[in-house]
Amino acid sequence: MASSRGNPDLGDVVRSVLVLGLIVLVLYGIGQFFTSTPDEPTRSVEWKPAVESARRTADYPVLAPDALPDGWRATSARYVPKTERWTLGLLDRDEEYLGIEQSRSSVKTVLERVASGSEPAGSASVLSRVWSVHAGPGDRITYASRVDGVTTVVTGTVEQPELERYIGSLAER
Repeated sequence: MASSRGNPDLGDVVRSVLVLGLIVLVLYGIGQFFTSTPDEPTRSVEWKPAVESARRTADYPVLAPDALPDGWRATSARYVPKTERWTLGLLDRDEEYLGIEQSRSSVKTVLERVASGSEPAGSASVLSRVWSVHAGPGDRITYASRVDGVTTVVTGTVEQPELERYIGSLAER
């Protein structure tokens, strides 16, 4: 029986939905073909010149590694003379974050800036210093110390032993 113009039968509806579904799938496939995920979604920066500049300018010993392990890369490196603040952000070979910040600000102020919401989780001795250890937010681990009026905070989403190895690699120059 033929359907009237205003009432399509179930077969017409099913065919229309199938045709529209096929069109959507084709458009999705075309979109995936022309979309690529970059190998390095976060840009890398040249960090050694920033370290050298910070060490010339800062009135405190700037901590930084002499070299990065294979597969690691710097994503940020800057010294801001006005605030006397040194920061270096890194990604390890697994794209996990590690960062250091040094400034004349209090430990509390720096922790609020780089690890807001963290909770005290003990202490550790690394690099001839005693560090307060903080956990959170999430998987983040943060070490903080204050020596001669300079606060140093090292934080990351890596496992605690790797974060301690990184702290041990930091050198004053």
